[in-house]
Amino acid sequence: MSDRMIPLSFETLLCTAVKELRERNTLFGVPVVRPKACPVDFCGGRLETPIGPAAGPHTQLANNLVAAYGAGGRIFELKTVQVIDGEDLPVEKPCIYVSGEAYNVEWSTELTIKQAAAEYIKAWLVIRLLAREFDLGDPEGFQFHMSVGYDLAGLQSEKVDRFIETMKDASRSPSWSLYLSQIRAHLELFQVVNEDYVNSIPTQICNTVTLSTLHGCPVGEIRRMIAYLLEEKGLNTFVKCNPTLVGYDTARRVLDENGYGYLAFDREGFDRDLQPDYAVELLTDLKALADSLGLTLGVKLTNTFPVAIRNGELPGETMYLSGKPLFLLSIRTAQLLSQAFEGMLPVSFSGGIDAHNVAQVLSVGIAPVTVATLLLQQGGYKNLSRLCALAPEEIPERVDVAALDALVDTVAADPYYQKRQERGTAKRPLDSLACYKCRNCVDVCPNRANLALPELKKAVHIESLCNECGNCACLCPFGYLPYRDKFTLFDDETTMEHSENDGFYLTGEGFVARVNGMEICALEELPEELRPVVTTFLG
Repeated sequence: MSDRMIPLSFETLLCTAVKELRERNTLFGVPVVRPKACPVDFCGGRLETPIGPAAGPHTQLANNLVAAYGAGGRIFELKTVQVIDGEDLPVEKPCIYVSGEAYNVEWSTELTIKQAAAEYIKAWLVIRLLAREFDLGDPEGFQFHMSVGYDLAGLQSEKVDRFIETMKDASRSPSWSLYLSQIRAHLELFQVVNEDYVNSIPTQICNTVTLSTLHGCPVGEIRRMIAYLLEEKGLNTFVKCNPTLVGYDTARRVLDENGYGYLAFDREGFDRDLQPDYAVELLTDLKALADSLGLTLGVKLTNTFPVAIRNGELPGETMYLSGKPLFLLSIRTAQLLSQAFEGMLPVSFSGGIDAHNVAQVLSVGIAPVTVATLLLQQGGYKNLSRLCALAPEEIPERVDVAALDALVDTVAADPYYQKRQERGTAKRPLDSLACYKCRNCVDVCPNRANLALPELKKAVHIESLCNECGNCACLCPFGYLPYRDKFTLFDDETTMEHSENDGFYLTGEGFVARVNGMEICALEELPEELRPVVTTFLG
């Protein structure tokens, strides 16, 4: 089985989207909504609502971008491109681990740069067509922002430069004329869209870029890259800053106080990264340059946070943290920079936004906000619709520093951000172990690691088949994590010892089970609901 994605052809994308939307009001399985109006003027355009997907797994393929638009997203941070691309880019799998907080070991698109450009052109065209045909919103009411990295030489390379220029003017790409011809060949799909509208679709896909830098990137290199994007490329530029700006002592204290003391990171990484004083000086100088060019310079907060891999959650030695604990650091990073610039520095935010905090963050003038971790969790793209519904009616034009200070104090005292006791060690109702209410976890597992026992109206988890992709958790309507909560069949004693799941393994003569931390070796000692499950495997 290949771990490489195969993009849909433009014709397939277009015809599938139109047919599905017309017949079922969904786009690639996502219910379509028109988001609540929360207009924001941003980088020369007007967003209908300043919410959308961040650079990540949901902004690589055109069909994902179209689905996110259908869910209400109007700001799209496209997946980062860099000079190393396609099969030359090593991405160990699995690369995403979602368990309360989330971790990943991937950072840029797995497609080639040429493929990535084609995907973004496809999505740009299809969204414009669907918005017009189905009155989903103002066709001018959304924005694509490209994301590039990670050094100046890479930005200046022929293929990255071609990508940037294509996003600035897609008519430079042969794909543009090809896709327009295919639209014209399928005008019978539409009742409102006509050839004049097709010809009027803007060829400028992006006028804004997010600059992503690697941890430890020298300040001089960051300065040169920003200046290049402003002066040579004429792009509104947002610099993705690292949460290490808050300092090691603050990060360690905040995470420890909220139950994340098990996260391992060292002071050296903070010392290598951009320091607050240098960051303020750098951004002050380059903001003045951007202003002189009639462009916007801002910050994107924040990059993910590197922590050590200690329990084999993902391959390698380092993984990148996101979700609630990242929010604790990112909102303090926003406070630090907003205080330094008295609210005049534009701040875009992506560090742990969810339904609990989206209105709070937007209300202090931090906008737009984008999400990745939330879309990997239960509900998937539907969570984007939920965020849009929670957006405040008005958003300040600049950051309200006093309101942000108050928000940071509120967050510091909010138990929502405290790490909950792991499900594997908490006493849980038997219902969560033996649940058979919908069988979603059985149907959606790509590895068939959740096995239905129809005669018992139960399901078990097969540890050896699971790579913990988390998809079953996203689709569980009861809030369980089936790959962790489900009663589990282990291969042997060792695999059970290395898991926190309740479950059992066969010994040849019988079984050994663990239920709520207690070891059980006799059927009569098992909870009654679990006895037939174990008996089934005992034969």
